[in-house]
Amino acid sequence: MTLTPALMAHQEEGVAFLTTEKSGLLAFEQGLGKTLVAIRAFAGLRANGNAVGMLVICPNSLKQNWAAEIAKFEPTLSFEIIEGSARERRRALSSVSAPVVVLSYETGRIEIAGVLALLKRRPTVLVLDESHAVKNRRSLTSIAAQHYAPLCEYRWLLSGTPVTNTAADLYAQLRVITAGEKFGNFDSFVVAANSPEGLEALRVRCAPFIMRRTKDDCLDLPDKTMTDLRVELPPWQRRLYDEMRDKLVCEIKAMTGEQFRAHAPTVLVKLLRLSQIASNPALILPTEPRVPAKFQELDCLIDEIIGGTAREKLIIWSMYVETIEHLTERYAALAPLVLYGGTPVGDRTGIAERFQTDPSSRLLLANPGVAGSGFTLTAARYCVYETVSWRYDFFAQSQDRIHRIGQERAVTCLRLIAADTIEEVIASALDRKASVARVLLGDSDPAVSTATLSREQVLEILVTNKLPTTLTSLQQEEN
Repeated sequence: MTLTPALMAHQEEGVAFLTTEKSGLLAFEQGLGKTLVAIRAFAGLRANGNAVGMLVICPNSLKQNWAAEIAKFEPTLSFEIIEGSARERRRALSSVSAPVVVLSYETGRIEIAGVLALLKRRPTVLVLDESHAVKNRRSLTSIAAQHYAPLCEYRWLLSGTPVTNTAADLYAQLRVITAGEKFGNFDSFVVAANSPEGLEALRVRCAPFIMRRTKDDCLDLPDKTMTDLRVELPPWQRRLYDEMRDKLVCEIKAMTGEQFRAHAPTVLVKLLRLSQIASNPALILPTEPRVPAKFQELDCLIDEIIGGTAREKLIIWSMYVETIEHLTERYAALAPLVLYGGTPVGDRTGIAERFQTDPSSRLLLANPGVAGSGFTLTAARYCVYETVSWRYDFFAQSQDRIHRIGQERAVTCLRLIAADTIEEVIASALDRKASVARVLLGDSDPAVSTATLSREQVLEILVTNKLPTTLTSLQQEEN
């Protein structure tokens, strides 16, 4: 007889929330067992005859994780993953009989007719995992989810980072939870969040639909330390950066406010180019032979953490494929494991397990967008962010790969910040986004106001390398 593990107190609360309220956002921090809670909640509904099936829509990288969790925690539940060619997907959707159906957000927005037909055939629990994927109400992913919601009595959204940018991120998620009711139009929702008082009022309105639990609430985990290491650019890299920055400043100064708004997407791309120069100039200058400052800093950190007497495991996070490939060659002697977009989906779980269990595998090079969720990497207690990006969800989730249930040692996360560059602004923006998220989710933190990026703010950022006090995002909505 297979014994399923007992739930922790906060997980029991989560099961009660999902089954009693029927629709809501389970906003447990990463590592608190959202997947387990949803599986157990569905198993209970099915046993009581209140649901026949569960449709899980998740990032493509998490499909196999759901399969593994179901097999581990409710082995009597059968499941089917919908994937393959268009013909294979449609055939599977039309004939599936397994209680649990798992598909990616991409499949969910392409196969709308097939999914709608499935939902009409049987009482189904709708689960959106990493539900911030539907935050942009205009995206096809979000539109598809809002079509599915009215057909499901139980609508469960799971995300440790439902607010990744601004308060606007919650709007589309709440529309799915309420099947389009209760939260009015988008503009009024956003306006309400533009002051500390309005943000607090919005938190009160959202509270009945959200269950938030943090690791501090539920677990006695070892300490986690986040440290920024300011890295001085060598003269050649500084010259490249300053030339690109000065050119961008001149371009923006020559624009009127209307011209700036029209060219805002181009400006954002050029800000990205600046951050690439600060990180690894070869990203935009492929023939650049010189070693960037961050690579030299990584050499020292690897010697200290992996080499010498410490002999610890280390994760290096980078947003860029080319950088990961460069580092794979640079540290070939360490036989690094790699998790990024180029890693076959079927190999990813095995790579994470090898890092966890193989003492000889001590270096993992990973992209937060691929490996930042769904994996347990507690064999390491050190991670380094070679790159910082505007994506708060990637940043928050990736650090919790090592700071979660199963970690028994103090954790250290290091961010490499190129001194006197746009990266200092990005790091500040990440911290401020965390503040907005904490307010809306009911965590203890002072409210901050939100704003879009203006011409004057861009110039201030480029000249001072500081974040304007009212700025939390570069865009009101992101795809």
